This record gives sequence, C-alpha cells and structure tokens, in this order.
Amino acid sequence: MLDKKFAESTAESLALIHKESFPDLVKAFSSQFISSLIKNDKVLLVTQEKKGFCLLRLSGKESEIITMAVRPQFQGKGIGYSIILEAIELLKETGCEKMFLEVASNNIRAIRLYSKLGFNKCGLRKQYYKNSNGKNIDAIIMEKNLMGLAL
Repeated sequence: MLDKKFAESTAESLALIHKESFPDLVKAFSSQFISSLIKNDKVLLVTQEKKGFCLLRLSGKESEIITMAVRPQFQGKGIGYSIILEAIELLKETGCEKMFLEVASNNIRAIRLYSKLGFNKCGLRKQYYKNSNGKNIDAIIMEKNLMGLAL
C-alpha cells in the first residue's frame, strides 16, 4: 500500500509535468486524479524524477498506457524512450502479453517514438481529444505484442 503523503506529493509533481507536457489540452490530469490512479494496484507508475512519467493500467494479459508525459525541455533526449523501455520490462514481469495506447494524431514526435519502440497502428478514435482552441483531434490507437520479442 502506498503511503498517503507520498502518493499526494508524487501526484502533485506528476500533475505539473502533465500540464507542462500538454499545454494545449483542455483538461490536464489533476493531482487528485493521478493520486487515485497510483493508489490502484492495477496501475503501474514509471518515472524519471522531475523529467517524465508513464502511467499504465493492467487488465489480465493486456495493458494500456493511461498517459505518458515528458517535460518539454527533456523531450527528444531519450527520456520517453527509456521510460517506455522500463515499462515494457515491468509489464513482461507481470506476464502481460500486449500493450495498447492512444496518441493524438498531430503528436508526430510521440507517434515516431512509439513506432521506434515497435508499436503498430491498429485503430482510430475520431475526435477523441479536444485542444484549448476547441478543435477536436483524432487519436491513433497503437499496440505492441510483448510475447517473445526482445528490444
């Protein structure tokens, strides 16, 4: 069980990173929402302190990235790559076989990162995100098979 004060202070730090990472998003994750996630035993947190983090939800033999955020000044420097690599290793230890995520169709840097890590496009969610200008943005659904593959 996570210490309540640790969960709250961690959630505040992660909420700040999320807000900085997605400035055009209408609603960034609140510290209360992140706190509720990290207290859930089906949610994994992978973090590089003060640089970025990833929250993943486990469901049987599958998992999904709930959110992945890297502070703007650390983007393009391998932080996201190393966070996802660590997440993949953690998921393999749980017996997870497949990983899913949604990414905004206009987030080219993230799409390239996920593709480089072996994720493949498998679907589309029309008008899934809404930015601060009121524009709806599609989400690309991506998946990665974790069985028998080495990075």
